[in-house]
Formats: sequence, C-alpha cells, structure tokens
Amino acid sequence: MSDAYGIAIIGAGRVARAHLRAVQATPGTRLVAVADTDLARAQALAAECGALAVPDYRDLLRRDDVQIVMIGLPHFLHAPVTIEACQAGKHVFLEKPMALSVAECDAMIAAAERAGVRLFVAHTQRFFASTIRARDLIACGRIGQVVAATDTWYKPFGLESRPAWFLDRRLGGGMWLMNGSHMVDRVGWVLDSRVRAVRAWIGNKIFGLAADDTAVAFLELASGVPVTLVHAGYRQGVERCAVEILGTEGMLTFDSYSNLLAVSEDGQYRPIPVE
Repeated sequence: MSDAYGIAIIGAGRVARAHLRAVQATPGTRLVAVADTDLARAQALAAECGALAVPDYRDLLRRDDVQIVMIGLPHFLHAPVTIEACQAGKHVFLEKPMALSVAECDAMIAAAERAGVRLFVAHTQRFFASTIRARDLIACGRIGQVVAATDTWYKPFGLESRPAWFLDRRLGGGMWLMNGSHMVDRVGWVLDSRVRAVRAWIGNKIFGLAADDTAVAFLELASGVPVTLVHAGYRQGVERCAVEILGTEGMLTFDSYSNLLAVSEDGQYRPIPVE
C-alpha cells in the first residue's frame, strides 16, 4: 500500500482542474478518484492521472484508500457533503464560501471536531506573493499605523457560463458569496484583525436576477480600522482587483492576481518586489 495520502475530488466543475494540478504538484499525495453526477465529466478529469471516476461521492467516502476529499460543489451543497465526509473520517479541503449561514458553518466545525479530522477552507488570497508581502510590510510598520482600507473588485459577471444554481441566491448563487468571501478574508488577514461590525448593501441592478451582481460593504475591524469593500460583476466594464491601505506614514496598494505591490513615496506609488 502506498504511503502517499489518497485524495478524492468531489465535483469536477471549473475549479476541479486546479485541484488536480495541486495534487500533482504536492509530494506525498495521489489522486485516487473523482466524483461528479456528470460521470463523463468525472471520467475526463480522472483520465488525466489514471484515477477512478464515479457518479456518487458517497462511494468515495467508503474507500479506505481515501484520506482526504477536495470539495468543489455548488455552494448549497458545501455543508451537507462536508458533514458527511467528516463523519466518514475524511479530512476536508473545501472551496469557499464555507457555507450559506453561520449555523451551517458551526455544524461543519462541530462535525470535524467530533470526528477528529481537519477542515480547511480554501481562502486562496492568503497565498499570493503580493498579499503575503503586503501583510509583512504592514506588520513591520512600513506605512505606520493603519488608518483605513479599501478593496475594489470589478469583473465580468459571465452570465452565459454560469450554471443555473449560481443565478439563485437561495442556492448560494451571486457574486458576493462567490468573491466577497475572498475580499473579507483578504483584508482581514493582511491587517491581522477580525471583523467586528458590518453594514452592507447587496443588489441586482445590472442583470435583475434572483442573485446579486453588485455589493458594497462597510466593515469595522476589531482593531478599529474601517474598511470599504466594493464588488460587481458587470455587463460591460473594466476589470479591476485592488486593495489600497492608508497609514499614518504612507499608503500601500496591491493586486493579488497580478502580484503587483507598491508603496507611496514622494507623492507617487513605487513598485516593491514581491518574490
């Protein structure tokens, strides 16, 4: 029997290929199987590394050669499938958002604790080089004491490529739950402070769907720092993903996806190496 951790992917949608690449790049792991209700889709992914493909994820939870499951399912399925996986004794790598409510999140945490397994939510923003460097610079006082922060993220909604569940807020659809979860986690992690209070507006003025396309949130962190988050999935626009932080001794801005980081100097931003 192999000493490598056996991993199963549950959900062969758009994020599953990134999960496969991560397994392939991680020593001491191997992909055992892929589950998806669309068996052909599961087979296509599994064939890339000689893994098994099944239509029912419960078949994977019964396998002794699977120690870890990577869950990339529609948001409304995150809680029930995670709880089942924990009850089966599997460690869980779960795509964000964690779930649809605090109550669901609490139930998932309790299931993992009872089973003695690990539950990891994939807040990927923490692992970008620019995000890590920004956190380090702020921690060492490069811009003094943080006064305020803004995080702006505009991107195409991509209506034509969205599955039906994504267009229904009751099923966890919409842009805010999908990407706002990234924004809240990113700014809180960079500033090393949890959220204490929230006021927000969430709307659907661009597409008029049953799920949101626009959101504005005002956060107060436990540190007292005010944060403004603006997110939209547009019909026509210009893509932007940038965090800007104001300190008593300067300003800092970064973009996680392009790995750009700059600090104010002599009235303008100066690029800072991130790697």
